[in-house]
Amino acid sequence: MITQQIVAPSEIESELLRIWDELAKTNKMRAGLFNLIVFNELSSRTDYFRTIVQKIIDRFPCRVLFLAHDPDPSKSYLKTAVSVIAPEGQNAIACDNIDIGVAGSEWERAFSLVLPHLVPDLPIYLLWADDPAKKHPLFEKLSNLANRVIFDSESSDCLYDFAEAALRLNKKGMYIADLNWARTEGWRDLLAATFENRLSDLHDIAEIRIVFNARPTEFFCHLKIQSMVLLALFASRLSWKLKSAEEKEGKFHFAFDSGIKAVIEPTVWESLGSGTVIALEIKTKAETCYSLARMPQAKHQAAIQIVSRDRCDLPVRYMLGQTASGQSLVREIFQQGTSAFFLATLQELLILDKKKLC
Repeated sequence: MITQQIVAPSEIESELLRIWDELAKTNKMRAGLFNLIVFNELSSRTDYFRTIVQKIIDRFPCRVLFLAHDPDPSKSYLKTAVSVIAPEGQNAIACDNIDIGVAGSEWERAFSLVLPHLVPDLPIYLLWADDPAKKHPLFEKLSNLANRVIFDSESSDCLYDFAEAALRLNKKGMYIADLNWARTEGWRDLLAATFENRLSDLHDIAEIRIVFNARPTEFFCHLKIQSMVLLALFASRLSWKLKSAEEKEGKFHFAFDSGIKAVIEPTVWESLGSGTVIALEIKTKAETCYSLARMPQAKHQAAIQIVSRDRCDLPVRYMLGQTASGQSLVREIFQQGTSAFFLATLQELLILDKKKLC
């Protein structure tokens, strides 16, 4: 990244032109496939979202407008800076980055800075890295500009409240997505591949156990969300009716109709992303057991073991893919509309987390 230059709001475009005039001597190419607006409350997660932006730039050049809102009520300011970001390992292509820092009543001016710096005729994506259940004066204005709004449910204090807010926004016609939904894509693909020719076993499930990585970091503390998303997907697709939900000794227990039981439990893997699903075990009423588990020596691969009363299949491996920050957002940016499965999962989360086991 070219060193960030602090500039007055009126000098943003002229400073970018000056930087590009200098870069012309280095044969760098200015490129942008879309506009990406990132909004977050200034916190320890701000640097995490900057890392995500770099991951996107590595795959797809775009114009970035990064808004950081300082929640300190004693401050009031509007700061702007510009820089040019290049993909790692790539010297030919680079793109514009505009930083807007805002505090206090200056948020109205912040929105007025966004409009003139959007590249016309390119799609606009909004990464709203804050809790959609909390009202913010910038959200409606920014979301009205966007072709698609992407949330990170990790930023929400309560999964129930997040699901309720997201569904409400979708009913208003907004196309929405969530990074934790995207982070479960590998597991959803693995389940589809495993049960493609075993659909009858899905409808015969008696017990399900989901294990997740309970290693907190300064960026992730709501660690059971991805596991809850997978359980909600099962319940919504298989029409399970929840009878009870409780937390006991650090584990989350759920009982459904027809005697179906589920448990979400924590463990710790130091070398794996916080909150990442580690294993999924399923037992049917006919006593067929499915074990889908990450391999400690190859954490991005899962070993699949299927055992029944009269048969034991040879274990097979499945590539779950990387869990690096930013890849989930890269995938979501180019999805169209709002996933019907995602909406059904949100509806089910309202039921599973009704007691707010957050």
